[in-house]
Amino acid sequence: MKPIKTIPFLLLLALLMPGCATSNVNPAQARANTGYVDFHADPSGDLCWEVASCDDRTGDFQTLFSELDPPPRGILRLAFAPGSHRLRVTFMNRVIVQPVEIDVAVQDGKIIPIRVTLTAAGTAQVKTREVTRGATARGRYGRRTEFGSNETVRYGLSAVAETPVPYEPKEQMPYAH
Repeated sequence: MKPIKTIPFLLLLALLMPGCATSNVNPAQARANTGYVDFHADPSGDLCWEVASCDDRTGDFQTLFSELDPPPRGILRLAFAPGSHRLRVTFMNRVIVQPVEIDVAVQDGKIIPIRVTLTAAGTAQVKTREVTRGATARGRYGRRTEFGSNETVRYGLSAVAETPVPYEPKEQMPYAH
């Protein structure tokens, strides 16, 4: 395929692919036929979110959002088509007992805040392995592997969908920090 023809083909393919959510968004005003879900955590922190949506046909969860960087202001906002959605939430930078699932009824032009609460549920041992390369004590080049273990807090998750509110940019939401 020629490069000039590839770009329109990819754009067409992206439009035709079924999708129900977009990555972290914050438009100045709500788009038509779109509702929003704001995920925020209690306690807040530098949390790296992963959100998946249940496929009604297969019952499997498909990842919608997964990033190793915390979202700005501690709020993850995803755009959805209006209707019912089953979502699964977890964090990639915390030890979680089990992801939390929640059913959400997305409304056109509204935001549904979802407060996710982390509750300490014991401790866990996290094993680490670090491989370094460089000069050895004998003056030769080599690699060294160091193993370690850290004790960290394990968290249980719960999620509550709050009352839908009219659309506002993230920085104007009461739970923004």
